[in-house]
Amino acid sequence: MATPTLDICAVPLAGINLVEAAAGTGKTRTIAALYLRTVLQAEFQVRNILVVTYTHAATRELRERIRDLLLQAAGVFQHGDAGEDALLNHLAATDPDPELALKRLRRAIADFDEAAIFTIHGFCQRVLAENAFEGAQPFESELLTDERQIVCEVVDDFWRRNIYPAGVLWVDWLQANGVDHPERLLNGLTNLMGKPYLRMASLPEPKSPKALEHELQSCFQTLADDWSAQRDSVEKILLEDDRLNRNRYRTSSVAVWIAQMDLLLKRTRPDFMALREFTRFDRFQASVISERRSVKKGHTPPTHPFFESCDEFAGRLKNLEDIYQQLYRIFQRELYQYVVTELPLRKAERGALGYDDLLTRLQTALHGPQSDSLVAKLRSDYRVALIDEFQDTDPVQYDIFRKIYHGSDCPVFLVGDPKQAIYSFRGADVFTYLRARQDATKQFSLDQNWRSVPQLVHAVNLLFERRAELPAFLLDEIDFSPAQPAPKQLPQLTESGLAAPALMIWPLSREDDNKPIAKHRAGSLCAAASATEIARLLAIPAKIGDEPLRPSNIAVLVRTHSQARIVETAMREAGIASVRHSQESVYQTHEAVELERVLIAILEPNREARVRAALLTDFWGMDAASLQSFSSLELAWDTRLAGFHHYHELWRTHGFMRMFREWSAVEGVYPRLLGFEDGERRLTNLLQLAELIHGQERHCAGLNNLVTWFSEAMTRPPVRDDPSLLRLESDEDRVQIVTVHGSKGLQYPVVFLPFSWSGGLQVAGSEHCIFHDTSQGNAATVDFGSADFEQHLAQACREELAENLRLFYVALTRARCRCYLAWGAVNDAATSALAWLLHRSPDVAQDDLITALQARFRAITDPEIRDTLERLAEKSEGAIQVIEPSIERNGPTTSDAVFKRPMAAREVSRKIDQTWRLTSFSALSTGHTTELPDYDHAQQRVLYDGERTDVFTFPRGARAGTCLHQVFEELDFANPNEERRNAVIERVLKTHGYEARWQDVVAQLVDRVIHVPLDPQGTLRLADIQRSQRVDELEFYYPFAAHNPQALKSATQASAEDTHIKMAIEQIELGATAGFMHGFIDLVFEAAGRYYLVDYKSNFLGSNYDDYRPDLLKEVMEREHYVLQYLIYTVALHRYLKHRIPDYHYEKHFGGVYYLFLRGMNPALGHRCGVYYDRPSQALIGPLERLLGSAT
Repeated sequence: MATPTLDICAVPLAGINLVEAAAGTGKTRTIAALYLRTVLQAEFQVRNILVVTYTHAATRELRERIRDLLLQAAGVFQHGDAGEDALLNHLAATDPDPELALKRLRRAIADFDEAAIFTIHGFCQRVLAENAFEGAQPFESELLTDERQIVCEVVDDFWRRNIYPAGVLWVDWLQANGVDHPERLLNGLTNLMGKPYLRMASLPEPKSPKALEHELQSCFQTLADDWSAQRDSVEKILLEDDRLNRNRYRTSSVAVWIAQMDLLLKRTRPDFMALREFTRFDRFQASVISERRSVKKGHTPPTHPFFESCDEFAGRLKNLEDIYQQLYRIFQRELYQYVVTELPLRKAERGALGYDDLLTRLQTALHGPQSDSLVAKLRSDYRVALIDEFQDTDPVQYDIFRKIYHGSDCPVFLVGDPKQAIYSFRGADVFTYLRARQDATKQFSLDQNWRSVPQLVHAVNLLFERRAELPAFLLDEIDFSPAQPAPKQLPQLTESGLAAPALMIWPLSREDDNKPIAKHRAGSLCAAASATEIARLLAIPAKIGDEPLRPSNIAVLVRTHSQARIVETAMREAGIASVRHSQESVYQTHEAVELERVLIAILEPNREARVRAALLTDFWGMDAASLQSFSSLELAWDTRLAGFHHYHELWRTHGFMRMFREWSAVEGVYPRLLGFEDGERRLTNLLQLAELIHGQERHCAGLNNLVTWFSEAMTRPPVRDDPSLLRLESDEDRVQIVTVHGSKGLQYPVVFLPFSWSGGLQVAGSEHCIFHDTSQGNAATVDFGSADFEQHLAQACREELAENLRLFYVALTRARCRCYLAWGAVNDAATSALAWLLHRSPDVAQDDLITALQARFRAITDPEIRDTLERLAEKSEGAIQVIEPSIERNGPTTSDAVFKRPMAAREVSRKIDQTWRLTSFSALSTGHTTELPDYDHAQQRVLYDGERTDVFTFPRGARAGTCLHQVFEELDFANPNEERRNAVIERVLKTHGYEARWQDVVAQLVDRVIHVPLDPQGTLRLADIQRSQRVDELEFYYPFAAHNPQALKSATQASAEDTHIKMAIEQIELGATAGFMHGFIDLVFEAAGRYYLVDYKSNFLGSNYDDYRPDLLKEVMEREHYVLQYLIYTVALHRYLKHRIPDYHYEKHFGGVYYLFLRGMNPALGHRCGVYYDRPSQALIGPLERLLGSAT
């Protein structure tokens, strides 16, 4: 039975009413009209009429529209002229007491500041604050706009609890599968947070992996032993046996596989990462070698016991990985459960609430022991409820309103449109809307479109009509009722005085009939076609009614920020001014990346590499050639470095904004940015970033903390943070580039949808899925890998396609006069909204309709697509036109590469060695891919003893180590000025967040360290080293050859003098790597013609000087692998000196290595306490240098 149309003048103000308002049918006007009738007829004050919507912008609009209607009504009742407004005419004509009505209206207008018009979160916050006792809530709580920091802490705790004590093979498997950091776990929670209503599909309990781990380890050891004994014979078979098919066993490939097998089996246990990279391990398996395609026709395959062992290993590996895959599903579920349980507790400890907590706390209160009194109070306070955008509700929100109003005599109107439910990523749940239909006393519809011209209404109706008895919106519960055009005449778009079709469709043709159109090509083509058509419309000029079409009358709607950038580029190339409305964070822009480089350079002006990186940004405009030329001019370069030091001091003494203003003025940043084609956008981003940093400065103690905050904001931009959203760069009359989600609730005379062919289902490749379980009343459920995961994933894909259809409907219905679409066989278009709307048929009406739709679409030819579009246009009676896209280009553009010449990948003529990478001491010694801090990284941070403040109780950990390093880096050892020294120490301590109480302690530590004699003769002290004799933080890169990990150990055997080094290196399990060695040497100084390297160690070894004796330091050096570290540093300094000192000789010029354990140094004890010294022999350093740099 058809849903009756809402009669706004006659609908009874009683019961729970569901109003389905299609796009453009006057939903906001309807709510305002219901509000007006309530004021006039129900005798309620404005504070008793609850109006709820879902965004602040919608709240502001509703408030303005309602107040305007109240003012209009007051004018009608006072002066009696309603014009053509049917509602006001009806109310004025039927009201029994116009004077009383006017009084009520005037009171409502006077009291309108008290109007209860809220966002859903604002409503919950108000209720909790005013009813803290009934709701058993704290009277004061901090509202968090971004709770990710707490979420990160919870995820970090889960990581520590579950990863640290876990077995090594399980951890290795996780790392090989990308779970190598808590951040990876955090990313997996993105679409699960804020949905406390989610159920969890049950998971099967896996077997314990212990036995399989033991079997795999034993099998691996056997394989390694076999390889050690039989390597030559295996290699001979694979390289020389004539029976093997050399198309499959090329000798060049076999040599690589042999080397990979060497690397794999040199390890003490199976390495899952190495196995992932060793993609041709199966070529060693007997089962693969015996395949017909592995051997020449008519030959028997070669055999070898090692091949059989590889088969056994591969089988055991698969068995264990199957168990690990099941364990990983449990691991994900436990993570989600832990976060859901622990996060509210953490927030409660801090007296904080997130936005979602406002909802869940009110829901809990409404079902708690005081619920009856709370419900009664809310019904008394809010005697009428008008809920806007109800299609965006969720189970928690609806339960709140149901608990308050179900079974009461309060009038409730739930106004929404399930066809416009597009916010599932925010937690909206259209199935909740569908369930609410069951509770509604009455249902109404609004189907008269007041937005779009009749031709466009007709075109949209044709696209969404039911075909082959299949619903347009995929779900049977969401039906499409054709909209009716408004009875009044709307302004039309005309070209040279002639009306044109309202819906224009551009057919896209394939270059190769057997291949779909590449998405990047379709995107560039359609963006350029949009720019060409916009230029044509503006040039005619087209008119809307009697007014010329203006750029701001035109909107280009996109789904993603990357699509917006493509359109922005096309507009710029066509010379069309445009502005991008975006929900993108300014922290994710190119300007943020470059500003970070500048700030780091100003923070550390002594590091020339940082300065060079800053100068290469667009703010300075240098390229590599000009920077190289400039840096060769010694005087100019020194002046430039002095400028960075000046900015550093200005920032430190006068704050960020003072420094920023002087930097941008002196360096001419603004004019340089405005010189770019998108200069306004760049400058707007830079100024917005500067404001955000300035606002954060008072919350961050010191320059370093401020830069750290900025870097973290770039890594994880804050959510629900309006100040960090991209601002409009201009208010001028420009073409609007808007996301479809951002366009919701807006309208434009002309709309372009250049990416209407865009398909692809994001959930298809997910590790988990959210779906609605039909067996549980369509309850929202998350599945981490149940036995029915494939079935549930298919349901999730259908739900995503259904939302894509609703998103396309929203996009189409933003247009008032004309809309442009593009359609064709683009890659992934099979899962787009248009594929379903245009090409669905009975043969896809099955459980796996996605697969069936994809198969059908793959078989469709371009002529068939064109025929479908032409038949639709013919049926439209002139409302739809199919027309080839036109592209007008003035001179070469960046898009010409797509349009004018075919693109082809250049043939690779050499093998790319993908094992090369930037490595470090940490990577070589531990297998980590980044350099780890060497300040107490293996120790827990211990709080200082409140009764002692000395070097032994000074805080420990990486932060303390960094602080002390900076002190020594900035101090002039030879300058006895204590005031200057104390000023540096005070500033550095403050920068790193330490109290002033530690200033004397650090000053004493510094004084002791620089006066300790480093040699037995007592002639070498840091206090005697001038600034001109030292280099701090010497950064180095040098080529590091690919090698067998044992080669480095073997090289240490070259010298009989370095027995302690041999023993230390033997204990290290070296990782295999190649590329470039990178690191920083804390200090290099020259004394008496010899050069020494120094590494400061803040490690806490004990609370007495005896804990820092030479024999104990030797143990620490070996345990922490510092011996390997100083060998790497020695090679670096040796190479550095060779290139800078004429007639350099290692024995003559290299003085040695000092590792200074700062806490244990005391001048009275000399070099026998806290000082570790070594001077590796030339017989060792020579072979090491050749080994580490032999590859090119």
